[in-house]
Amino acid sequence: MKSNVIAVDMGSSSTAIYQVGTGVVLYEPSVVALSTDSKRKVKEVGKSAKSLIGRTSDSTVVLSPIFESEIEDESAATAMCERFLNKITLKKLSARPQVVFSVPCGIELPAIRKFEKMLIACDVSNYSFVEAPILSAIGMQIPMADATPCFVVDIGGGSTDIAAVSLDGVICGVNVNMGGISIDAMLQTFIEERFGLLIGALTAERLKISIGSLVEGENTQMVINGRDVETGRPRALKVSAGEISEPIYIFFDKIFQIMGMVMAKLPAEVSADIRKNGVYFSGGVAKTVGLEEYFRLKMGIRANIAENPELSVIVGGGTVASNKELLKKLRINKR
Repeated sequence: MKSNVIAVDMGSSSTAIYQVGTGVVLYEPSVVALSTDSKRKVKEVGKSAKSLIGRTSDSTVVLSPIFESEIEDESAATAMCERFLNKITLKKLSARPQVVFSVPCGIELPAIRKFEKMLIACDVSNYSFVEAPILSAIGMQIPMADATPCFVVDIGGGSTDIAAVSLDGVICGVNVNMGGISIDAMLQTFIEERFGLLIGALTAERLKISIGSLVEGENTQMVINGRDVETGRPRALKVSAGEISEPIYIFFDKIFQIMGMVMAKLPAEVSADIRKNGVYFSGGVAKTVGLEEYFRLKMGIRANIAENPELSVIVGGGTVASNKELLKKLRINKR
């Protein structure tokens, strides 16, 4: 029988579920397709819903109910969460699962209450919240103790957590409303202004994943399709990584700037540990080619990239869900 203990990482871009004793059992886009009438009937969720973006009639709306790592549309988020739980057949168990739920660094109580309301509506009554950068550090198996901190940058779809953490909690950290989706939007604007071509969000995302690079002069190429700004007709365009690198540099330079601000607030001993051990990057955007070298050039510190950066938080969640004492230590006190 499957374990009735899970971890959930529900972000703006994707949702992952880890089942204790099994591993990662779901990793899908945080997208839901609904009817536009008053019933708002769920038509698709996850991968199948995302494939409909930009391709539906007026009778269907495709949306992401999580915006910048917080719930923006409560009913849609609840419907999506319930469908995801049902996909891993947890409803066949005697009761809904015990859940360890990942939340952004420094999340405010009203935002936590929205996640609570969503889980309760999905018949989940046993839940705990833990901040994402701590879970990311645990998922990356960084050597860590109460007095042994590390510096984590978890770049999600809708936001980025930048924090110095230990097993005693977050020492200093911030959640920034910038993530992989921000890069997609910046690429759309850049392609329109520089090449006169309108491209969709999915095309921008593929462009980022396929040839996005921080290596100067990178010449990897990709053909993209869109609509010509002047003629309104379909048009194809071949671009190289170097030609579309400007918005990617801008994004990371801003992240590095905020990292510097967080580091400036740290105790001297913590700073010494970071200088010695480097900074740990997780989240899908951490796969960007050239990140290690560019970070060292700009910040003078080593960058450590997780082996599977998009799964660091959920794997850490699964580890914490498996350890009652660790969960008791790390969960947020919801007063």
